[in-house]
Amino acid sequence: MSDPRSTLQTKFGDEHRFANFGHVLMQMHVQGFRCHLNTLVEIRSPITAFCGLNGTGKSTLLQLAAVAYTNPDQNWPRYYVRTFLNAGTLDPNPFADTARVEYKFWQEDRSSKSLTISRVASKWSGYRRRLKRVVQFAWVACYLPWIEQRDAVARHVNELTVETSEDVAAHIKTWTCRVLDRQYDRMQMNIVSYANQRRAVARVRRGASEYSEAHMGYGEARSQYLIQTIESLPTQSLVLIEEPEISLHSHAQHEFGCYLVDVCSRKGHQVFVTTHSEPMLAALPSESRVYLHSGPNGIDVIRGLTAVEANSLMTKGRDKALQVLVEDEVARAILTEILRKGDATLLSTVGIHAAGGASEISAAIRTVAATGLPIAAVLDGDKGANPRANIFKLPGTRPPERELFDSTAVRNLIRDSYGLELRDFETGLAGVNHHEWCQRLATRIHQTEAALVSEMARAYVKALPEIETTSLSQLIKEASRQ
Repeated sequence: MSDPRSTLQTKFGDEHRFANFGHVLMQMHVQGFRCHLNTLVEIRSPITAFCGLNGTGKSTLLQLAAVAYTNPDQNWPRYYVRTFLNAGTLDPNPFADTARVEYKFWQEDRSSKSLTISRVASKWSGYRRRLKRVVQFAWVACYLPWIEQRDAVARHVNELTVETSEDVAAHIKTWTCRVLDRQYDRMQMNIVSYANQRRAVARVRRGASEYSEAHMGYGEARSQYLIQTIESLPTQSLVLIEEPEISLHSHAQHEFGCYLVDVCSRKGHQVFVTTHSEPMLAALPSESRVYLHSGPNGIDVIRGLTAVEANSLMTKGRDKALQVLVEDEVARAILTEILRKGDATLLSTVGIHAAGGASEISAAIRTVAATGLPIAAVLDGDKGANPRANIFKLPGTRPPERELFDSTAVRNLIRDSYGLELRDFETGLAGVNHHEWCQRLATRIHQTEAALVSEMARAYVKALPEIETTSLSQLIKEASRQ
């Protein structure tokens, strides 16, 4: 089964992008707005998730994205710079006199169309050239808990008139249940009124219990509101959401990220979110994650981070003393056992993450190291090390799968535990990529691949010379203290 994130990214390829998503925003160059002195953001996915510490301008980018288009008719709000940013007594300079934001939009002929909104003679120019597109901005306060809505409808709940009741669409119910991990037997939207006021009110049924949003928690009610709002939009809309994870538990945060992937793929929406949620970031394509780091010259845009790396940056490294990148799960298992053997206490303070090939890891090391976050890499044995850059390598001179399969200790393990001679099994691996060896062996002996790799790594490391394990453990320990 294909990964929905990969499917979404395929739809965003140059040859399919316009048909699937229309005149999407591809670039924002923000100059002179709040902390954004000169920030260039390139859009590489239908979903762009801005993450980072507070005060790094995530909300500002959402606000300026809203300004990029004009809504096609009066049924939808229209946004201007003044909607979000106004100079005043307490805020004399929310933008520079020469502030400007340059946008680039994707065109049907695969070229980019440019638009600049700029400050000229104390006024903003460029609005008349904006493209038309429905823009939905879901602020943090776009939905308030019922108890905080002090209008007449909320105050007179026992005097409401129910004008209409309608079951929500099946896919809305399915996704709401999935996000909240709650099975509703029925979901309705009701139009209720009191005096001259009318409002749409959600209502659900679970077994013998039936209740409206007046008796829902904030996370339960807000997630329903967001899903129904997004589903109500025309295709190829721009959706801007501030911190959708608010009041959601971690699993719900991840599932809401999965929902965004699904709805963008189905309806061709472009979505920008601000978030501090590792589970939500993990649910999105890697191209979606944009980390904003406050540097000495303004805001640095960091791409290519895993959700774990982004979370480590947002916790200022407190989650782990050191994040170590390896190439794959086999390498991760081997390094885990090396650290367990060399210094079990050290293992508890280190995060080890499979992060791809050597070139991707080296690029990540350079990028993340510039932020000051402690990070290191341990490449496969057939790769070159660079200890000065905190890039080390595993024992041996070959990929870790080959080292495992040639280990006498591992051969004995497979023979004694599973009654299989590994040399005989290897005859069927001719021409097979070594990355597939463990999976094929696991299938043959009716074991899970993860459990098998863990067993093999433990046997392999136990037989390694002490100097090889202690030297690598010491290098990791020194890197964690830098």
